[in-house]
Amino acid sequence: MTGLFRQRWLESAGEYVEAAPEGDVGRELLAFLQAEGIKSVVIGGSPLMPIVGERLAGEVEILADFGRAGYERETAKLLCSRAEAGISGVDALISETGALVVSSTGRAGFMISSLPPLHLVVAHEAPVFRSQEDFLAVAPTDLSFSFITGPSRTADIEKRLVLGAHGPKRVVVWGPEI
Repeated sequence: MTGLFRQRWLESAGEYVEAAPEGDVGRELLAFLQAEGIKSVVIGGSPLMPIVGERLAGEVEILADFGRAGYERETAKLLCSRAEAGISGVDALISETGALVVSSTGRAGFMISSLPPLHLVVAHEAPVFRSQEDFLAVAPTDLSFSFITGPSRTADIEKRLVLGAHGPKRVVVWGPEI
């Protein structure tokens, strides 16, 4: 199922990096950020993020670490919109559609995934479901979920596809090895 997720994700203009099985995803993210010239990030509050934050500390400017501190909504919005990249985890991957699933439990998750021009997703340990229906059959009913299917895109202007019009121009997933 991971292979199908990757195929569908790439078809939606997303980017995919196979995370090394016993690797240090924080080190991989840092190398990526340095290669791209990214100097400022915001970090989500998923369980893997403290490790990522420790690896990035002192190497890039961490404007906000939502796993370590709470921020008022307007402050969070400002910090996320100023960041060059947002780094977050996900709750699940959907193979059939190549979608990332993000729950309402993540602090500022929507802002991290939509305001910076680059969204980096740590998903190598996320469960993979065949379909959205399979996921929803076991998902908690007291949460809401967002399904992300690649970078923001629109064809409103002269019927030409434009990436990044209403969200990130690039979304890169660190996913399971295929």
